Amino acid sequence: MSNSVISKSILLLASLATLTACSFVGPLRPFVKTAPTPKLPENIELTPFARITTPVEHTWNKDLVFPFSGGAAIDYDNDGIMEVFVSGGHDQADSLLAFRDGNLVAIDGAAGLSMQSASYGSTAIDYNDDGLTDLIVVRDNGIWMHTNNNGSFDSEKIAYNPIEKETPLAVAVADIDKDGDIDLYLSNFISYPNWTSSTFNDPDHVRYNRLLRNDGDMSFTDITESSGTAGTQNTFLSVFTDLDGNGYQDLVLSNNTGKLEILYNQGDSTFTKSSYDSGLGFWMGIGVGDIDNDGDQDLAVSNVSNSIPNRFLRGDLESDQVIIQEWVMLRNDGNGEFTDITEETGLTRQGFGWGIVFEDLNLDGNLDLLAGQSYIKWPPHSLSPLSGRAMLQVNSDDGRKFLNAPGLNLSNPNFGQSAIVADLNGDAKQDVVWINMDGPVIASLNEHANDVVTLAVPESAKWLGAKVTAISDSGKSYTREVTNAIGMQTDQSPHLSFAVPPNGGINSLEVLFADGTTQVIETNGPGLVQP
Repeated sequence: MSNSVISKSILLLASLATLTACSFVGPLRPFVKTAPTPKLPENIELTPFARITTPVEHTWNKDLVFPFSGGAAIDYDNDGIMEVFVSGGHDQADSLLAFRDGNLVAIDGAAGLSMQSASYGSTAIDYNDDGLTDLIVVRDNGIWMHTNNNGSFDSEKIAYNPIEKETPLAVAVADIDKDGDIDLYLSNFISYPNWTSSTFNDPDHVRYNRLLRNDGDMSFTDITESSGTAGTQNTFLSVFTDLDGNGYQDLVLSNNTGKLEILYNQGDSTFTKSSYDSGLGFWMGIGVGDIDNDGDQDLAVSNVSNSIPNRFLRGDLESDQVIIQEWVMLRNDGNGEFTDITEETGLTRQGFGWGIVFEDLNLDGNLDLLAGQSYIKWPPHSLSPLSGRAMLQVNSDDGRKFLNAPGLNLSNPNFGQSAIVADLNGDAKQDVVWINMDGPVIASLNEHANDVVTLAVPESAKWLGAKVTAISDSGKSYTREVTNAIGMQTDQSPHLSFAVPPNGGINSLEVLFADGTTQVIETNGPGLVQP
């Protein structure tokens, strides 16, 4: 018997012993498996993404910090091609990766970015409006602003007053009051040494979120209390998106051991809570996109699903409290109303999920889905991690479905946190980078033959929340909204890609800005379009 087989056998026995010791309800049942995913129709042809090498592997200090990595697409040198910032672990340098000679390599542009404190979420934004994209990084030791000096970065810590045992995990940006500058929303968690799994009902275990209003000079005032945005639980991720079409950025909070929260921006620096009730869950990654091409933004949020038996999840719940384990897909019906279409879209029994990102992967005009998966602290996943996946949106006789598409060559066998979608090689098509916990960064190039028109959206406050619609020979295509911090402590490329329909080209792009102004951009054929 090989050493690897012996090691896995020992680990399996240890895992079984641990699980049995944690169970107070009798013999251990078989591990719950994910349901077989329906196969793609045979008439769908897939173009595999091409895997390229990367030099970075995230490391996790299990005794000190959370296992998360993070990252952001950033065009730090303004050449129209995205680089990727990747967060390092405790005593591990952060990295800035660029496409060179067919692969991703670490470049010197990270000078001034890296610190030895563990890094989590990051967001790229030109916060000083000088035409260069800056970076905001959430670290175990605070929130850091990294100002782009055209090749290097100056670093400054954001001044605010965190409370004891509070750790920020992610930062989202928006101009919530339409005053022309960016405001910050911090998703907070109780610090790792004080965190206890499956704690639903202990208020001392909660660290509330923060809304920091920009006072015009990149100094901030905490308006959490007056704005009504504290949230109700430790929060993995929060995103800004205009859900009700009034031009103001609303908030979606993904709460661990709590409920999803949807907060509507009232336009006066206050937010009101939606009546939507998700039920208690382990809500994690958030995907935002117009999956049904009706012009508004729909939501997908991951959960533990069926890969962990219910009795291991209940923690301090009372006997009458129910856990929702499935992911949720919410169709935006307008006017602040949502319909749960999780089951009809085939997203039940998908296993433990982290970051969710929407992108048109096969360039057919419909948004598809990328999901990171596996829980690094759940012993069965250490033996056999769930593979992160790409799921194509398919319209069939049974309606709209998201079906696993391993033929795209985007499966991720690691402890996947989230994908980052960005054009790495300058061909205007969106490539995919997987950010993993305690594992390697994986990158793949989009080699699909179909044409795309990609709008090079500036990383500025003016463009946050803008809605872009492609106009083709046959009429309107789908609408994309400029968002940030989507996935799971990741920031996607701001550039928006539209597949050119087979029956005619894309003639123009219509932009509706959050302030109500509009712009029409002529395209002149496929490729990258400057606004």
